[in-house]
Amino acid sequence: MKTITEILEKLKEEHYIHDLEYKGGVITSPSTNEEFNPDDLIIESSYRYEGDSDPSDNAVVYSVTAKSGTKGVLVDSYGAYADPELAKIIGEIPLREEHSLQDNMAG
Repeated sequence: MKTITEILEKLKEEHYIHDLEYKGGVITSPSTNEEFNPDDLIIESSYRYEGDSDPSDNAVVYSVTAKSGTKGVLVDSYGAYADPELAKIIGEIPLREEHSLQDNMAG
């Protein structure tokens, strides 16, 4: 099992270099001063990490691309420690597989 640090390093190598945050109902990139709504983003992949002994270590790491080209990572706890507001926003962000399927069907 990979650690969260290993997952984040792998994603950095794939150019997901910005740390995205959830604040006040929007996802932000502090390093680029951008704010994103769910329709501005696509979830490229997700990685679930389960801590060995502490349930508060459970997390999901999302690799996200914005329409602006910004590529970043968004980390959320899951289970009892998950942020319900962030979970709702994440549920509104399209997944790459869905987006690709829609693109292929439109053509």
